[in-house]
Amino acid sequence: MAMRPHSRNVAMNIGVTSFGFRHLLREESRAPSLAAVVERARALGFDALQICENARPMALDEAQWQEVLHVAAEVGLEIQLGCKTVNLEVLQAYAERAAALPGRVLRIVLERDSRPLVTFKDVRLFLAGALPVLDACDVRLAIENHHDMPARALAEAVKPYSAKQIGFCIDTANSLRNFESPELVLELLGERALCYHLKDFRVEGDNLGFRVEGASLGEGHLHLDDVLHFILARHEHPRIYLEGWRRTKGDWEKDVREDESWLRCSLEVLRGRFMARGCLHELTKERN
Repeated sequence: MAMRPHSRNVAMNIGVTSFGFRHLLREESRAPSLAAVVERARALGFDALQICENARPMALDEAQWQEVLHVAAEVGLEIQLGCKTVNLEVLQAYAERAAALPGRVLRIVLERDSRPLVTFKDVRLFLAGALPVLDACDVRLAIENHHDMPARALAEAVKPYSAKQIGFCIDTANSLRNFESPELVLELLGERALCYHLKDFRVEGDNLGFRVEGASLGEGHLHLDDVLHFILARHEHPRIYLEGWRRTKGDWEKDVREDESWLRCSLEVLRGRFMARGCLHELTKERN
């Protein structure tokens, strides 16, 4: 993708997903309350939190969930919801909660936690069954490109449906396992993009094999400026969420600290890139 300067003022909403707190939430017995995670995300400087399946939002009853939303409103943090399922009953439960959120978007990963792997036929059947649920709740589905299903297949699967009903959550690293670069994923899915996960990475290896490692934003192999140009050329108000992708070091407290350090550094880098493009006018005015 050719990069060109971009100077128009864009209202930025920089968020983090609950996978940015991957190690904090990994062990349910040690994880803080979801309301505490909301406060932590805001304290780090984020404007939004996408609460995904690793945060176990559906383990909360309705009163507990409303408390999370109350805390988010108090601290000024926008909430989006995310799940991983190909079960229509699970979708229904998530969609009902997503319907009460301002964006009315539900991010979804079309995978199971166990085998068998989801097939293209499974995806087509699930989407056909999902459409009445989405219509009844007035919610849009944002399908995240992920490990088991190539982005090419996802692009084909959504063709029968309106972009107003089903779009994509584009992740910049999840499709590397399928030998699909971030640039190719953006090309395949970008016209239906509803939100973005920015993850940086390093690819290491030789002709005998390779390994992908996570990196703090701006320190890896992701062509960040090109990705941002693609996003800003298509959205006046892009929904961008940062994530970490760091292996555990076997020390929970150290892992939690380093996750937050990565998030702070990544947020600083992203804001710097937006400032350079003149895209933080509204955000800066609000914070001042």
